Amino acid sequence: MAGYERCVTTFIDIMGFKALLARKKPDEIARDLSRFRKFAQGDEPGEIRVMTDFTLQSRVHAEIVSDAIVRVRTTDTDYRDGALHWELLDLLHIQIQCIDAGIILRGALKIGDMHVGDRFCGPIFGPALADAYLMEENEVVYPMIAVAEDSLMEQMRNPALWREGNSQRDEVRQIERLLKEDDRGILFLDYLRAAYGEIGRRSADWIQFMERHRDLIIRELQAEHPDPVRVKYEWLRRYHNDTVSTAPQDFPGADAHDDAQGDILKSPEWSWLEDVRSGLLVPEEI
Repeated sequence: MAGYERCVTTFIDIMGFKALLARKKPDEIARDLSRFRKFAQGDEPGEIRVMTDFTLQSRVHAEIVSDAIVRVRTTDTDYRDGALHWELLDLLHIQIQCIDAGIILRGALKIGDMHVGDRFCGPIFGPALADAYLMEENEVVYPMIAVAEDSLMEQMRNPALWREGNSQRDEVRQIERLLKEDDRGILFLDYLRAAYGEIGRRSADWIQFMERHRDLIIRELQAEHPDPVRVKYEWLRRYHNDTVSTAPQDFPGADAHDDAQGDILKSPEWSWLEDVRSGLLVPEEI
C-alpha cells in the first residue's frame, strides 16, 4: 500500500489502570508510568545508518499515550535480522521488568502496514496499529501479550521476515519456544517459561522472579476486585501454576535432554526444582 511499509506493531497497556487511579496516590502512579515507559521504550537507538532508501537493521519507534505504548518495528531493511523474533525478545524483557516493578501488562502484536515517515520521523499510523488495538481491546481479555495468528502465518511464509541465514525450520523453532496457546486458541508470549533463559539460567534468579510473580497475583486476588476483573487474575494464577507444575517441560535447555522428565529433574540443572515447586504455587483457595 502506497506510503506504508510492513512493520511489527505492538500495542500494550497497563492492566487495571482505572483501578490504580482509585487505589494509588498520584506520585505512585507517576512512578509506575515512568517505569513502564522506560521499560517499553528500551535502550535509546543509535544513529540511523542509511543505505540507499532503507535502514540497515530493524529499529523500534515507541509512541506513548497515558498508560499505553505503541511499538513499531520496521522489517524492510538491508540486513534481515528477524524483526518478529527480536520484538518478542524485547517484549519478554519488558514483561519481566514490569513484573519486578509490580506492573501487569496486556497487549497484542500484529504484522501489517504502517506509516513511519522518512527516517522514522513519523507520524506513526496505519492499519496494523488499528488491528492490534482492537485485538487487545476485544479479544485478549487476560494479562498477556497476544500474537495475531495471521501474523505468524505471514512470518512463516515470507523469508524477508526471517533472520539472515535462517531456514523456515529455524524460524519456527525460535518463535515457538517463546509462545504458548491458551484454552481459547490465542497464542501469547510465554514470559514465565522463557524468562528462565533470559535471566541467566540461574535457578536462584528464576525462583526469585517466580516468587515476585506469585506474590503479585496473591495481592490482586486478595483485593476486592469486581468479578470481571478478578477472573483476569484467576487466569494469571492458572498460567503461573501451570508453568510451575509442568517445569522443566519446554524450558530453555530442557530440550537438550532426551530423557523422561523425571530423569531431567535428576540433572544438576534441575535437581533443585522439586524442593521449591510447592512453595511457588499460588494457593487455589484465595
